[in-house]
Amino acid sequence: MAFVPGCEHDIFVSYAHVDDLPFPGTEKGWVTVLIETIRVLLAQKLGRSDAYSLWMDHQLSRHVDLTPEILKHLQGSATVLVVLSPGYLASEWCLREKDSFLASLGDSPMAGSRIFLIERDKVDYQERPPELEDLLGYRFWIQEGEGQPPQTLGVPRPDPSNPRDLAYFDEITRVCSNLADLLKRLRSAGADNAAATAAGGAAPAAGATAVAAAAAAGDDRPAVFLAEATDDLDDAAGVLRRNLEQAGFRVLPETWYPRQPDAFRAAVDADLAASNLFVQLLSALPGKRPEGMPEGYVRAQYERAVAAAAPVLQWRSRDLDPASVEDAEHRAFLESETVMAVGLEEFRRAVVEHAEASVGAEADDAKAATDLDESLVFVDAEPGDMELAAAVGDALEKRGLEYTMPLPGGSPEEVRQDLEQNLMGSDAVVVVWGSASPRWVRNQILLLRKIAWKRAQPLKAVALVQGPPAGKEALPLGLPHLLTLDCQGGFDEAALAPLLAALEEPS
Repeated sequence: MAFVPGCEHDIFVSYAHVDDLPFPGTEKGWVTVLIETIRVLLAQKLGRSDAYSLWMDHQLSRHVDLTPEILKHLQGSATVLVVLSPGYLASEWCLREKDSFLASLGDSPMAGSRIFLIERDKVDYQERPPELEDLLGYRFWIQEGEGQPPQTLGVPRPDPSNPRDLAYFDEITRVCSNLADLLKRLRSAGADNAAATAAGGAAPAAGATAVAAAAAAGDDRPAVFLAEATDDLDDAAGVLRRNLEQAGFRVLPETWYPRQPDAFRAAVDADLAASNLFVQLLSALPGKRPEGMPEGYVRAQYERAVAAAAPVLQWRSRDLDPASVEDAEHRAFLESETVMAVGLEEFRRAVVEHAEASVGAEADDAKAATDLDESLVFVDAEPGDMELAAAVGDALEKRGLEYTMPLPGGSPEEVRQDLEQNLMGSDAVVVVWGSASPRWVRNQILLLRKIAWKRAQPLKAVALVQGPPAGKEALPLGLPHLLTLDCQGGFDEAALAPLLAALEEPS
């Protein structure tokens, strides 16, 4: 029986058969051993061995296509545990499983968080499928030096007496802790749905759809922003992240940030806005300083936190003497008054104390801001339709709504980043269709839908304003929630009424 109400299974394991071939002298493959360990630890965290349902297909090599039975198990699962590797990327079967699961979640704003990414081997981010490229995975591999080949932990079998494999067991513990926390939240949301049904409300959805609905409730744990650190601090950052999660905090970021400077800063700003405290680990290394970001990734995160008036706590090892650092700017940074030169455990306690103290103050601020909340609408259009887009924006402004439009010009990558930033920061989207080609309009709507799964909250509305010239045919799309507003005879503010009504509905 599943732990999450309305689901057939709590966990579906998606992996490539080649990653589970037993090594010579062993009876079980790497994936099988991993999952058996997860079964035990997760049962301990949920209270009983039969408290949850995990499904794994051990006959992958015998299938050619996804069978109806496999699809049923997949789409009826609360979460998917993906074992990422070159073998996974080469498996059409695995990629179909990923697509089928995400499709079953529909427009859920937190679809990506239903996927637990087990990194069996190093896979460069640009090689990942778009839906997985931003996920922070659980790293079961190490790379002992620049230019050295990555090594998978637990090969040929995990050994608790091997110091290197301690990281293997740490990561499994982290996977199970986060899985247990998520399943408990989804179970609670499912119970609330059942109570609403008993009281005469609508029946709760089943399977993955129920999970998507539960996810929309969001994660209300207080959040700590743990800044991206230099590579030499990966282990320390991992320990601190696990400690904070065990203390009941949500740790941001939950995705990898893009490397382009403006996009990096925008992603940092978005997570800072949801955080109670900014925490940063510093070493003698200043970190990378890409073109367009002379301050570097490490310093940029701190400066964004200061600009956002976030409480700041920084750490460096008590064994690190700033005087030994050759880079003068970084040396001064290490000597900042917000930097604590203490043991990591002492710093962790300070972080927890400061985070707990800031939760109450942020809650008061959020309550005070509720009455001032205004919807922001992104009005998207091709350059040739900007006049019509401006008319839509003016009509929204008259009704006290804020709006934003695409920036003119730029490379394809800059245009995509601008589109994503507008979508992530808006409450609703209006796509303007005047002289633009039907292909552009359809592709734009599909791109917006693809990006929307990353949002913490769903869009209140997505609308298509059809302007002159008249005679437009329906787009080949089946999106029942798309509001189509007909202004082919000339722009009419009254046509925006369905959009305005959607924006007035409570979130």
